[in-house]
Amino acid sequence: MTLPLGIAVRASSTWEKLSHYRGGAGMPRSSQDREESAVLWRLLATHSGHRIAALYEDTSRLNALYVGDGGPDMIGGDADGDITFERFLDGWREGDVAGLSPIGHGVLRCLEDGGQLWLGAAYGPGPGEVSFFHVAAPGGPGNSTDDPVNRSLWRFLAEHVMHELSVDAVPATPTAAIGTDGGPSFDDYVCGWPG
Repeated sequence: MTLPLGIAVRASSTWEKLSHYRGGAGMPRSSQDREESAVLWRLLATHSGHRIAALYEDTSRLNALYVGDGGPDMIGGDADGDITFERFLDGWREGDVAGLSPIGHGVLRCLEDGGQLWLGAAYGPGPGEVSFFHVAAPGGPGNSTDDPVNRSLWRFLAEHVMHELSVDAVPATPTAAIGTDGGPSFDDYVCGWPG
């Protein structure tokens, strides 16, 4: 499954690290697009326990996904068979903890440099079935609408472009992760960030 993150804006003259992602002309920065942010957070929950990567368009790693018959489903694309944002989000209840229990703590880890972003409590119907990650207390805003939390995810993806990442639900809050006591706060992490 793939999700276009937007236009990559470089942090320097190289493509090794991005500043942020933005939409097309007249569109907000990707981190400010609430619908796309909700899709991204649901995609992470759906793929808890999987490895993911933010890839540049037309790279060998991305092109390898499209060998043979088709390729992975695309969310938000405009081709026949692509999944619309509306369809992907249909029935998703981000932050609605009714009938769900915390089943661990979500963490997005970079397998190349060890960076970690805390995603919040993992809620779902049972082990291995994450419905959503939630940083706020029950009843608080969902991660996609919590500005510093949401922007932290987008910044983490920009800083770890082309790296292999792991989305995990772990038993305890990770140490030294962004958003935890051992790491920078979400507010500090995105302070002054242009995305």
